[in-house]
Amino acid sequence: MNQGIPIARIAGIRISAHWSVLVIGAILAWGVAVGVIPPAAPGTPALVAWLVGAGAALLLITSLTAHELAHSLMARQRGVAVEGITLWVFGGVSHIKGDWGSARTEIVVAVAGPATTFVLAGLFYAIAAVLDAVGAPALAVVVAWWLAMVNVTLLVFNIVPAFPLDGGRILRGILWARRGDRASATRSAALGGRLFALFLMAAGVIDFFMTSDIGGIWLVFIGWFLETASRAEVQGETVRHVLEGVTVGDVMSSNPVVVPGWITVELLVEQYAMRYHFTTFPTHDIAGRIEGLVTLRGMKRVPRPERSRVRAAEIAMPLTQIPIAAPTDLLTDLLPKLGPQSDGRALVFDGDQLVGIVSPSDVARRMQLADLRSERPPAAA
Repeated sequence: MNQGIPIARIAGIRISAHWSVLVIGAILAWGVAVGVIPPAAPGTPALVAWLVGAGAALLLITSLTAHELAHSLMARQRGVAVEGITLWVFGGVSHIKGDWGSARTEIVVAVAGPATTFVLAGLFYAIAAVLDAVGAPALAVVVAWWLAMVNVTLLVFNIVPAFPLDGGRILRGILWARRGDRASATRSAALGGRLFALFLMAAGVIDFFMTSDIGGIWLVFIGWFLETASRAEVQGETVRHVLEGVTVGDVMSSNPVVVPGWITVELLVEQYAMRYHFTTFPTHDIAGRIEGLVTLRGMKRVPRPERSRVRAAEIAMPLTQIPIAAPTDLLTDLLPKLGPQSDGRALVFDGDQLVGIVSPSDVARRMQLADLRSERPPAAA
């Protein structure tokens, strides 16, 4: 998922918003303005209802941010690196850079989010009760009640033992601690996640055909997302298990061909792309410093008539967008950083010296070798 547009930094943790937050914000505002306010405060002007709805939606998104921030702060306290938080249509996600390390750490981090939501639900409930007792305007009371009820709903949903929901992560942590086998615990927790996802999708379809309510479609989408995420977690755990202990230096393609950033794309194609069996080439500046990475895909985007005037540096991905690793780094720590922004590549430096590149094909080859090794028959006695 796209990391989104940075909107804040709290306690050193970057918080970004995906464009889909606007969608969920608009849906929440509409729900409050049209479905919640009219029965509770009849006669409220439409404009006022929509403004209050937008404010309520913003407060709920803030609550979701607090939930994810609790995960991230607890993870960092337990020694797990956190890259940031992205808010999107299904709530939010904390980008964990490192490994959980232990079952206890995963349980503690998973509990932090629901615990925060529980506190927020209680806080909004108390505010609503106080406002009601002192005779505050109905609009203020109903918004506080709505925020309390939605946070309770989110709390109940999140603690369902369905991976990768928080309840599922708590379940995996418990199974991991009992069995001493993280992969087995992941498969069991993911099975619960997939069953819950199928239940949501079935309930959504039935609800839609019986009531024609858009909420049924929303349940189908949530179920689909959970099922997809559950599968991805199992696949990721399989990869982690196979690559456990493997270093970046074990898989990287050594001694990459480095090209001058000032040559034209035409020369780049003729003298490098056609000559070497590589799909990416690091570029260097006049002082010999690595400055970026050009790919065959980037070369193809340049129209043929313009290749004689466009320079390699102009189509290169800047070094700031490319994951950097050392040969001794664990490959499992690098994998989460290999995204579309860098075309799935990482540059490997030993000090200031570029010594290799890691590509998806390098990782795939290591996986295939592991499969071959596991299929190899035992040696004769």
